[in-house]
Amino acid sequence: MTEGGEARASGEPVSLVKGPQRSKRRIPVWSMIGGATVAAAAVSLWVWAPWVDRSPFTGFVVGVGPGEFAVEGSTPGSCLRTAASEEETVIYDEDGKRLASGRAEREGERLGPEFGEYAGDCMIRTRIDNIPGGHGTYWSEWGDGDRNKVGEDQLRMTYDEHREWFKTAEKAR
Repeated sequence: MTEGGEARASGEPVSLVKGPQRSKRRIPVWSMIGGATVAAAAVSLWVWAPWVDRSPFTGFVVGVGPGEFAVEGSTPGSCLRTAASEEETVIYDEDGKRLASGRAEREGERLGPEFGEYAGDCMIRTRIDNIPGGHGTYWSEWGDGDRNKVGEDQLRMTYDEHREWFKTAEKAR
């Protein structure tokens, strides 16, 4: 039987075209399915975040020690710290998982007058290889001391960029 109640012979073709009532009901269903698909794609993209550089990188942590705790180094303009030298700097993620570490160089650079408040101090750099990228915020710990929050952009700065920053920086009081 058909919708109108009339009988059909078994050999007659049946139309696959649906009437206008069914197509009106399909619009909200397809809208919901489409909306859910778009939402799922947006969440996946946000979690995956392909624009975030997750490749391992070499980071630099630069510290400046007071000049009175340093002696002249092997070359002019260099210095050796007399206190707490060659300590390990460890980089952690926000959950406290150890990601990478490096040791401070033994010899640093004696800062000149262009460094303002830091003139005469000894700048030591620590190179840390294979830091996993993409965390945004890391925690740095030097010599089993306190952990300090550090941004990925700061870790990715070159030594020269760190040097330039210290030219205008003010010492913490």
